[in-house]
Amino acid sequence: MANHSTPQLSCLSSNSIDDFKRLVYPAAYILIFVLGLAGHSLSVCVFFSQWRTQKSFTPVSLLMVNLLVSDLMLVSSLPLRVSYYIMNSHWIFGHITCKVISYVYYLNMYSSVYFLVALNILRYLALVRPYLYIRIQTHYVTGIMCALIWLFMGLACSPLLFTKKKDQDEGSFRCLELAEDNADQLLLINNVTFPVGFVLPLVVVIFCSVLVAKNLLRPSPALGRTRPCRKKACALVVISLGIFLVCFLPYHVVRTIFLTTEKHVQKQEYKDSCDFILVVRKAAVIAHCLCTSNSCLDPILFFFVGENSRLFFAKWTGGRKPSTCAAGRNLQQEELQVLQN
Repeated sequence: MANHSTPQLSCLSSNSIDDFKRLVYPAAYILIFVLGLAGHSLSVCVFFSQWRTQKSFTPVSLLMVNLLVSDLMLVSSLPLRVSYYIMNSHWIFGHITCKVISYVYYLNMYSSVYFLVALNILRYLALVRPYLYIRIQTHYVTGIMCALIWLFMGLACSPLLFTKKKDQDEGSFRCLELAEDNADQLLLINNVTFPVGFVLPLVVVIFCSVLVAKNLLRPSPALGRTRPCRKKACALVVISLGIFLVCFLPYHVVRTIFLTTEKHVQKQEYKDSCDFILVVRKAAVIAHCLCTSNSCLDPILFFFVGENSRLFFAKWTGGRKPSTCAAGRNLQQEELQVLQN
């Protein structure tokens, strides 16, 4: 035990990378906030324009509106996070706000994951199972799907509202930190969310992407008329897989390693050097920033996959009107009729 006491109070202390956090987090959060706010403001204009002209949303647009709401929740919380690290890890907004901020972060992440899954499933059905897509393509079905995602994610993330926080450290109220005796509880939550919140959605997205790509490579009698749809399906495959691999994969892998390492440190069962512990903690900071960046990458998805985004920008910039891909019943029925001839 004596051999562990000195390093435990120095390099193995959970405060050992506070300087690194104060350097990385504010810069990353400010950049994500600016890009996310700009991108989502344009997205709001696009969706408002669609609602004003059509008085309704297509199923794809309805999913994207929910993804937009999820992203805006996270983006709006970033200034509080920035102020925390700028003020030398001093939280002035109260215990309840601290828990809500953490809750909003994970609610955004996992609701975004499942909205991306739903979008991929819709595009898969539109291209590979068009008859089934026509039958389920109603606001009623999509609305229920969105409500279930919010309900499921809200309940799944609710344990975060009851986890312990790191209360006092040298007179400062600390938030957004791992509590001294909290690693076991968070590791248990991680062991559930990792397969359900990441592995399963990733498998579904890869499955849909492979089948969509296979369908896109197959010559179609209606290729000329459905080319815009196919381009959007291809964009969805590339962008959604990119978000999973760049934002969510590093975070979930590093988080598992980080929590396992912190559990051993807190129980003084660690077998690795201080250097390894510090590398894991710094990797967790970088992975957290990458995961947060998903909220400013989603507008790229809105632009390339959204039903009316390119038309909106062409209207306001005076550019050439792009070819449209209506995700509605008429285009799918037209393609089916061509395929049947």
